[in-house]
Amino acid sequence: MATGIKIENCLLQYKGRNIPLISGEFHYWRVLRENWPEIVAQIKRMGLQTVATYVPWNYHELKPGKYDFAGKTSPQRDLAGFLDLLKREGLYAIVRPGPYIYAEWVHGGPPERATRHDRMSPEFLAMARDYILNVCKVLAPRQITRGGNIVICQSDNEPYPPIESFGNQIGCFKDKGLFKTWLRDEKYRGDLALLNRRWRTAFTSFDDACFYFHEICVNVELPLAQRLLPGGDSHWRYADCLEFIGWYAARVVATIGGYLKEGGIEVPIYGNSWSPLYADFTRFCQVADLAGMDIYPGPFMETGDTIKDGWLYNIDILKMAEADVTNGNVWSAEFQSGLYPITMGYMPPQHYRFVPLALMARGMKGWNWYMLVNRDNWYHCPINEWGRTNEYFPYHQQAVAAALAVEPWRRRPVNDLSMLVYKPHRVIDPGNFEATFHALEAGGIAYSYFNPDSGKAPDTSVLLYTGADWIAGEAAAGLERFVRAGGTLVTFSRYPARDEFGHRISNLPFVEPEGARPTNLPLTVRYRGGSTVLRHGGHMDRKVNFVYFREVPGEPICVTLSTEAKEALVDIGSADVTTFAIGYARQLGRGKIIYIGSNPSEEILRLVLEQEGLAGHVTCATPKVSASVHRHLRNDSLALFVINRGDAPQNAVVGMNLKRLGLRPGAAYAVTDVAGGAPRTCRGRDLAALLVAVDAHDVAIRLIRKSR
Repeated sequence: MATGIKIENCLLQYKGRNIPLISGEFHYWRVLRENWPEIVAQIKRMGLQTVATYVPWNYHELKPGKYDFAGKTSPQRDLAGFLDLLKREGLYAIVRPGPYIYAEWVHGGPPERATRHDRMSPEFLAMARDYILNVCKVLAPRQITRGGNIVICQSDNEPYPPIESFGNQIGCFKDKGLFKTWLRDEKYRGDLALLNRRWRTAFTSFDDACFYFHEICVNVELPLAQRLLPGGDSHWRYADCLEFIGWYAARVVATIGGYLKEGGIEVPIYGNSWSPLYADFTRFCQVADLAGMDIYPGPFMETGDTIKDGWLYNIDILKMAEADVTNGNVWSAEFQSGLYPITMGYMPPQHYRFVPLALMARGMKGWNWYMLVNRDNWYHCPINEWGRTNEYFPYHQQAVAAALAVEPWRRRPVNDLSMLVYKPHRVIDPGNFEATFHALEAGGIAYSYFNPDSGKAPDTSVLLYTGADWIAGEAAAGLERFVRAGGTLVTFSRYPARDEFGHRISNLPFVEPEGARPTNLPLTVRYRGGSTVLRHGGHMDRKVNFVYFREVPGEPICVTLSTEAKEALVDIGSADVTTFAIGYARQLGRGKIIYIGSNPSEEILRLVLEQEGLAGHVTCATPKVSASVHRHLRNDSLALFVINRGDAPQNAVVGMNLKRLGLRPGAAYAVTDVAGGAPRTCRGRDLAALLVAVDAHDVAIRLIRKSR
């Protein structure tokens, strides 16, 4: 990356210019050149400063080694003229030259002769290098560092190893290749005995190792027989294969990025993927300057083409990327705008305001709308091939205006806790992950993800364990260090008990419960001086299961039964048959571990956090409404996001924790609605119960600043 360019929190800074990474995709070659100026005018009217485009290799290549980037053979081939037009109109450019672009384009971008080879084969790379060096003759002089307008450049597109078509060539099965080389030289560094211990095999050579592969997209709703999940003996073999997919993708980004640099590219280079479960964004950020996620949600993120729980699916992609990327660059390189006409069905216009603002509330700081300009009858694009707008345009415009008012690139989400998300667990044995996710969402508890393999520390003092009862010994040691240094590790029923070799983990002193019992509702959970009554949940909303202990180490978390529930009081050996311990909190170094012997419950978690002095920063009890707060990086101002996922408008009462947010009860604060209107002044104590009107499927945003 060129000296003088800085990119943090999705804000590119260069010689006094601040350029947020909010843009839209416009494929110049798919539109008549005579319509380019009118389309550009509408992009500017939307409020955008930046346009992104792919460059199709096989369209610009006239024959091997001969290219037209100046429009000599067709006006639509004038890449140089397109970039110059954007420059004249004051727009910046994000360029995505491939060699693979996909883009619903023939062969995905490369010429047919190149697609006969794996993208990491010497044959493919020789052809790709020639193309990249030639396209860079157009791109390099037009970089912002040389007086042009190109601000970032993509290396390849959504790379992954094509196991189905080139598995043997890559070394995944019988033949030698990258997979076996990676296992030997990088993953296990020649230690075949270690591989055999983890994989529970008896190989005599790394060449014996084969891939355990299922599907390229994890569809957890498929029946188990269709998913081909590995058995316990294959867990770590499977995990290594997952890691190889991320390594391969990063190697593609690094290799093509090297060709871009060889061709003179000095602006930031980035890689992208549709899922951080497969691509390793930590590795992306080691070999490139930026990593971007690709997000395509169904209507209001509630459902999708093949995904029933669209909210979990899309928030999960965002949070996994947030956990792995560096410098706060939580950015969607492809963000749903126009769509295939038949895959998603009709998308309500309000969707295009709701989704970017809802994801901004959860930590997204920038995005690139794909597609912003129509092609191939992608109806939901707000601008068509002639530069005319439709009913979707004003909602995109409102989203841009809100982002420019909030400036998420200058803010950081305020989280209550971090949620441990370990990639091998996610696709093999997710433990309590999904139930915990929904408990946090239902309770309005603000959270970040923590990936123990990312090399980063949790960003809060509370870490919630959500995975299986096994984890690599190195990760377990990291959890112990976190607690001993003063952190709090909380878990619901499942905890890290065994390492990758099946050995018991002793450095985290969890104690096994003595059994479990069904319990009728309602009941009361008590911890320290606090309590909460559970009236709903479990089987038929009447019965839940808890573990029990006769004795616990440290402070007990207890259940008290209710005569109202007509509970059959079963004597489990405790002193009081109406009360029994379901968990405990015990010290470890300067921190503590807290075991809660139930399925994930937002009520119990809130109770425990409150009694630990860690009550949530913001709360909202209105059904289907949640709230979160982002703090400005340079001052004490706050941005309050209130998300209404429901079908009806709501007057939500939002409680802001004055003490934890550093708000003074008697001080005066200016509260501004980013949707418009004059600021109003209120006292800090009024923010403890702030009334916010929010439309159906909408996000209300309030900026809160201390009055001068």
